[in-house]
Amino acid sequence: MASILAVMANASNHYLFLSNSGFMQCNTNSLKWTRSQLFLMSRLLQQQQGVNLWNGFVRAQLKEANEDREKGERFKLTEFIAQNKTELDCTYSKLTVVQEQVYKGQILEAHEKKQWTARANPKAVQHDINASLASMDHEGFYIAVRGGIEDLSEPKVFFTQKAEKFIKDILHMEPWHLGLKLESYVISGLDEGVTPNCQRPLNKIISECHTFIQDALKSILLKKNIKCSVKMNYTNYECKIVERHGVELVNWPLSGPVRNPSKVSGRNEVEKLWGALDKGTCHWVNLSDDDHKAQMQLNRERHTRGELVYVKRKQKRTKTSHSTIDIDTEDKNDDSDSSSSNLD
Repeated sequence: MASILAVMANASNHYLFLSNSGFMQCNTNSLKWTRSQLFLMSRLLQQQQGVNLWNGFVRAQLKEANEDREKGERFKLTEFIAQNKTELDCTYSKLTVVQEQVYKGQILEAHEKKQWTARANPKAVQHDINASLASMDHEGFYIAVRGGIEDLSEPKVFFTQKAEKFIKDILHMEPWHLGLKLESYVISGLDEGVTPNCQRPLNKIISECHTFIQDALKSILLKKNIKCSVKMNYTNYECKIVERHGVELVNWPLSGPVRNPSKVSGRNEVEKLWGALDKGTCHWVNLSDDDHKAQMQLNRERHTRGELVYVKRKQKRTKTSHSTIDIDTEDKNDDSDSSSSNLD
């Protein structure tokens, strides 16, 4: 600031020298007008640096007068000064040094707040952040996008050299495109929990249910030192799995007995089964000797009552030399882990 004032003073002295020497006598503008133009900037700079005590005093008095008034009934500044000019002048002339310092402090505080508000605009903030990050030894980036469709601000992005290289080489996109993707995500409402209606294929869920059951069965049998491959038998589950190996699938989440997931009716039921298997609420357990015997006795009682506990195997008839040979076969449709049904 001092250098500016020095330049202005030198220009003023040079102008006075020219005017006194008759060099500017041909100029149509008056000496007073030229001098005022020459010192205009200097006066403006001086005015910006000073503190107008009167303005601070009047605004404080206006604020006090409007304190108990409702909105719409408050005094305007010009109106308040016009109505109370004499009283204001009298009070202002009697201000003590302490009171003057208080009003000056209020003016400076308001001035600082006003300057901060003026700097808090997107371009200024972006400039400050860019300058701060550029002077740091750290690598990174920031992206700022508009928060609503009515906001017309463009995305603000900044990338350091290594961060920009990361976006291009690893994410395979231009850094600016990352900002656009974030903007589209925010504007579309996806950040508010709106998820696209994308259901998984039902046969995929059924296949995962098979995998859950089979893998867990294999794991629990290995703990019992049964190393041979045992395939889950849904048709004769009680006989071939529970009674033969002493394990049981507990907390079956669906109504009815344990059955092939491909035989479960409806997507909701399949997803319910998948959730129970995934969370582990439906799982395999080892039966104690007493529980094993009790379960076998219960199965026989149920079978005696006519319940379908022990399913007869299908018989395959083959003709050889006019004789019939019965071959036991499993129900491939029920015992297979693959699902031929397509429920949705």
